[in-house]
Amino acid sequence: MNSNPQASTALPDVLARFERKMNVFRSSVQTPKVRAAALATADQDIDAAKRLILSMFTRRNMLVPISILPAEILARIFHFNAFSEDRYSLGWVPVTHVCRRWRQIALDDSTLWAYFSPYLRNKGWIAERLSRARNAPLVIDLCSSMGQDTFSLFTPHISHTRELYLRNMPNVLHPTIIQGITAQTAPALEHLEIYVSNQISPMKHCDGHSFFKEPLPELRIFSVSQIVFPWSLVPRGRLTQLEVTLNEALHTSEAEMSPHDDLNALLDLLANCPALEVLTLKNCLPATVSESSGGRRIYIPRLSRLCLGGSSSRVTNTLKTLKLSSSTTLRLDCLPEDVPTLNGHPILPVLSVHFTPIEFRSLKIHLDYVTRVIVMVASTSLPTSPIPNAHDIQLDKDIDAELSLVHDFDNMVDRILVQARKALPFLKLEFPPSLRFDR
Repeated sequence: MNSNPQASTALPDVLARFERKMNVFRSSVQTPKVRAAALATADQDIDAAKRLILSMFTRRNMLVPISILPAEILARIFHFNAFSEDRYSLGWVPVTHVCRRWRQIALDDSTLWAYFSPYLRNKGWIAERLSRARNAPLVIDLCSSMGQDTFSLFTPHISHTRELYLRNMPNVLHPTIIQGITAQTAPALEHLEIYVSNQISPMKHCDGHSFFKEPLPELRIFSVSQIVFPWSLVPRGRLTQLEVTLNEALHTSEAEMSPHDDLNALLDLLANCPALEVLTLKNCLPATVSESSGGRRIYIPRLSRLCLGGSSSRVTNTLKTLKLSSSTTLRLDCLPEDVPTLNGHPILPVLSVHFTPIEFRSLKIHLDYVTRVIVMVASTSLPTSPIPNAHDIQLDKDIDAELSLVHDFDNMVDRILVQARKALPFLKLEFPPSLRFDR
């Protein structure tokens, strides 16, 4: 029940007056010309009202505490928001819709728009972001699911690209992409990774053309997978990380030599990369290292991690050509020889020379009779917890161990263990009684 009779009578009066005015308005706009003029006037009034409301919002936003922050601080906050989870994520973009000032600050900071995910599909949005990035150093991550027309959007921007990732490139598309990209100069490039699809045979890049038109003065990290090319094409000078990997070793005829078999080119490359800290060479080691090197050894003083993969002889001979710090961590994956030999396992004496005078405190050994390999992980640190089962050995978990060795074996398990015990300087190692050693 309404307790205010004046209010109940006032509302009908207001509605009645409004209805009378609307009737007058309708009667005055009967002709099309007058209606058009009235409509234009109404639109102008609405636009003016919108501008008034927007100006009121702007004045209100200026009064809140966050508006006192300088533009540089807000831009820094936007960066934290943008890269808190994934630097490629666009989850931060809604901050540009909060207010006019925030949007302008975001648009003025070109580095916010410099990261390009392999999952981008909208070419219009890619072009817009490239425009907003202007000349900022770009990080471009591309994959095979992108069309060639999408790749072409990035080609003119290689000159100010800092990191470039080409992942899972299909063999049929790779030459076209590489040709378009390497025709550009890349003076700002620091990180380059090129991966051909693992489901296909290696891509050959042996036409004598470098990976880019000009030298790469700023390149620090160079990683290539499933591509065969001459060692002379690898950028050098300031490299800190070099990774060249193939899924499996190439099998070439005697008349055809793999570009990776040029030992002198590989040694020249390593000699001209004194800043190397990480070196990974898998299934691309030269075949005749010991014969053609002439006893030459390359000293890499800053190398902290060396990963070699290939046949036992290639891994051993390559290791002999390198002079490393005794603190260099080794991860060696020795595969069976194409032709069985009776040389035993000469890699252990080489390791002994490398690690002298280091003393190891722990040793893990796992024998896999299915794959016919022995896994050895040696560390100067004591294990943090007891190992309940040898099958728990996982190289990924032993990433800090000084030595991780995967080696093939064939009815020579005792022989390998004896050599390991004699060759490597272990400290206070106790072997189970079930293992017998010939002295």
